[in-house]
Amino acid sequence: MELLGNKLIVANTGSDSISIIDIENYSLSDTIYFSESVKIKEKTTSTGPYVGPHHICFKEDNIIYSANSYNNSVYKINIDSKEVEDIVFVGSFPSHLVFHNGFIFVTNSDSNSISVIEEKGFNLIENIPAGERPHDIKVDKENNRLYISNNNGYSVDMIDLSLNIEKKINLKYNPVHVLVEDNIMFVLSPPSNGLIDSRLVVYSLEKDRTIEEIYVSGVIVDMVILENKETAFVTNVEDGNLYEIDLIEYKIRSIYNIGGMPNNIIRKNDELYISDALYNRVVIFNYIQCRVVCSINVGIEPNGLIII
Repeated sequence: MELLGNKLIVANTGSDSISIIDIENYSLSDTIYFSESVKIKEKTTSTGPYVGPHHICFKEDNIIYSANSYNNSVYKINIDSKEVEDIVFVGSFPSHLVFHNGFIFVTNSDSNSISVIEEKGFNLIENIPAGERPHDIKVDKENNRLYISNNNGYSVDMIDLSLNIEKKINLKYNPVHVLVEDNIMFVLSPPSNGLIDSRLVVYSLEKDRTIEEIYVSGVIVDMVILENKETAFVTNVEDGNLYEIDLIEYKIRSIYNIGGMPNNIIRKNDELYISDALYNRVVIFNYIQCRVVCSINVGIEPNGLIII
C-alpha cells in the first residue's frame, strides 16, 4: 500500500520548532517557531527556548500534537495556519504520545504516569500510574491495546482499553522503544546497567515470552518494518549506521553508513526518513537502491517524525 502524504513533519527539540519538508521535491518548505505563537505567550511566562518538542502525532485536517519535554505540555498545532491552537499541561517530562479513539495518550517519563487528553475538548481527563520512566507508547488498534516501554523498569506495560485491564511484561533488558506487529513485540534495548551491546528483543505476545534476541553493537534507538514483514531497519546513534535486519532468520543482513546520530525513523513507500540529532538534518534513504538520496537541514536536535 502506497502512502499518499507529501509532508514530512519534524520536531526539533533543541530549537523549539517544527520543520515541514516537501518530500516530493526534497526541500524544506516551512518552519513553525513556537516563540512566535500568540497562544503560547498567553498561557506561559517562559522567555527562552524551553519547550522541547520531542515527539509528534497526527489526527487529521492538518492538526498535529507535540509532546514537549521541557515545559511539560502537549501542543495542538495547525500546520496550515502555522499556529499553536491550544495547550494542555500534563505530567513531568512528556516523551511520546499517540492518538486513539478520540483520546491522546502521553508518557510522562519523570512522573511515571500516562496522561489522557480528550481530543475534542482538548482537556486533561486522567493520569494513569505507569512503570519507572515510561518513554515510548504504541497503540495496537486491532486489539485496542496500548504498549508502554518503561525505560528504567525492565518492563513494558500493556493496557487493554476494551477490558480495562493492565499487565506488566517483564524483560531482561531496559526498553527504550517498542513496535507491535502481528502479535509480536519488538523491543529496542540500548546498553544500560552493565549491558555492553544493544539488543533487539523479539517477544511473542501470544506465547508471552522472548523468542529471539539480536545483538547489535552501539546504541540502537528506533526501527521500521517493511510491509513484507521480513525486513526491518534499525537506527544506531553511536556508530552512525542503519542496520537492515532479517526478521525470518533474525540476523543482521546489511549495514549502511548514514553518518551523524541517526535517531527516529519512518517510511513512505521505498524511502526511509531518518532524523540526525548530530548534524541537525533529515536523511532520506532509498532502501531499494541501498543509498542516501539526500539530506535536508532542519532545526536543532531533530527527533519525532510523521508524514501527513
